Amino acid sequence: MNDKTYDGPCKLCGYSDTTPCIPTYLAPKTFLSERYIVGKVISYNGEGAVYIGYDTAVGAKVTIKEFMPDTLCSRKKGETEITVDHSAAALYKTYMSEFIDLNRTLMKLRGMSHVQTVLDVFCENNTAYVVFEYINGISLKTYLANSSGEISWEQAKELFSPFFTTLSLVHSAGIIHRGISPSTIFVTDKLELKLSGFAICAARTTGTEIPCEMFAGFAAPEQYTNEINGTWTDVYGISAVLYRCLTGCTPTEAIARNGTSLMEPMMINRNVPANISAVIMEGLDISPESRIRTITEFVDRLFTQPKPAEPAPAEKAKLTRREQKQRRERNKTIAVMVIAGLVVAAFIVVFVMTLNGAFSGRGQGAESTAEATVQATAETVETSAPEDTSAATSRQEPTSVADTIRMPDFSGRSYDFETERYGSTFTFVPTYEYSDTYASGMMYDQSIDPGKEVTAGVTVAVKVSKGPSRVPLPDYTGQSPDKYIAELSKLNIKYSVETERSNEAEDGYVFKCSVEIGDLVDVENGQEVIVYCAENYPPTVEPTAEETSEPWYTGEGIPVTEEYITQEDEEN
Repeated sequence: MNDKTYDGPCKLCGYSDTTPCIPTYLAPKTFLSERYIVGKVISYNGEGAVYIGYDTAVGAKVTIKEFMPDTLCSRKKGETEITVDHSAAALYKTYMSEFIDLNRTLMKLRGMSHVQTVLDVFCENNTAYVVFEYINGISLKTYLANSSGEISWEQAKELFSPFFTTLSLVHSAGIIHRGISPSTIFVTDKLELKLSGFAICAARTTGTEIPCEMFAGFAAPEQYTNEINGTWTDVYGISAVLYRCLTGCTPTEAIARNGTSLMEPMMINRNVPANISAVIMEGLDISPESRIRTITEFVDRLFTQPKPAEPAPAEKAKLTRREQKQRRERNKTIAVMVIAGLVVAAFIVVFVMTLNGAFSGRGQGAESTAEATVQATAETVETSAPEDTSAATSRQEPTSVADTIRMPDFSGRSYDFETERYGSTFTFVPTYEYSDTYASGMMYDQSIDPGKEVTAGVTVAVKVSKGPSRVPLPDYTGQSPDKYIAELSKLNIKYSVETERSNEAEDGYVFKCSVEIGDLVDVENGQEVIVYCAENYPPTVEPTAEETSEPWYTGEGIPVTEEYITQEDEEN
């Protein structure tokens, strides 16, 4: 959306002022919050409509989302005010409150580069509006279409690695997307992914009072039923997106699937690594209980490198026996020929010496010498016979030299797994630093360039991610201190625990923190969060009838108490 100083259709998008607009939605050029100019409708669903817009305060394009569930409310043509159906007033307010809370939480995550940034949230015209940044880019669906329908695992790994980290943080803030698909993920002009299209739960599950928006093939099975949605729902969605990226095929819609109706990615595209294919299929498991439950677990499984397969020992043994048999037969033939030749040569020598009339002593000496020569020769041949295969084998082995190996690329790989795999080959020296790009435990820099030939045992310094430098504070509702503190520790959030009188939560449970839920905590600089646990007030005890009754008085105006009655009895 830009300034147009000429008449006629827009030269950029082709829009004309004479183009009819949908009467249910805002007309172009509507002014909102004394700041935003509404343009044409980009998209709409059961929750509302999304418009192209213009922020006059900063002179920039934006997108504006209006809460407008048309099954619960309506708008007359030419008006801006929304009229809510009387019978649906309570439900309308409930959904609108959820819409506002969702987007205000997203607004707190504006520091995350892989989520479409929320710039403003306000109420007007009896409804609510959200202003988003305008994404300069194309949808992942279009990007794949421009890439012959699919991309390689190496390309996908480069694109999605930082995206996974952001999605995990979104979940930590208590937000479930339920609509992850190539249509809601955008590829920016910097080749970075951005997630858009967040919606309230009712707009992404069946059986609610507003029409649901389901992305066939990417929506999880539980979205079609009354089962609970959670982080595992988005695991299904992102697994389906990877399936589409690597194979060029959209997975079968969840409600139409059975246990064997979906081919593995490696069966469609042989270039997909077997371990990647297996993890994607686990993320696409129909059963939420059997599926990978969190994005963190999904990433750990996805980037864990499989150990190289060792050759089958049976085949190796079989091949060695065959070689030994052939060598034994060949050596036997050679030994027999050598012995026969030596024996014949010895008899010829003895015969010649006898024929020449040599002295008996000399003949006997020569004969004994010849016999000794034959015997020694035979023993020598027997010593080198094939029965002693170990000697022959040792002679065939090459001389040991210093081993060299090509340095692997450890970027994006798990430090724990790779040190276990290469621990006897390299000496790892880790440096742990915060990274907004790589998930916790992943390596992202190394002192020796990948592909370089090095000797075994060389020391390689690597940088290992401690996770993002700022993380949203997770929800503490209904959690015990031990469980919540464990979650904070997992996110590297420093904390202290205090007790405060309150009945807002069960006794001993967390009821508030010094930071609001979803607000970003600066873990890199050691920001501390105070966790407050409730110490419930003692229950109010209602006074008995005797305690609330009026006292008796004597004629002198003295109240009749137990002490007064005792005193009277003593005097009498």
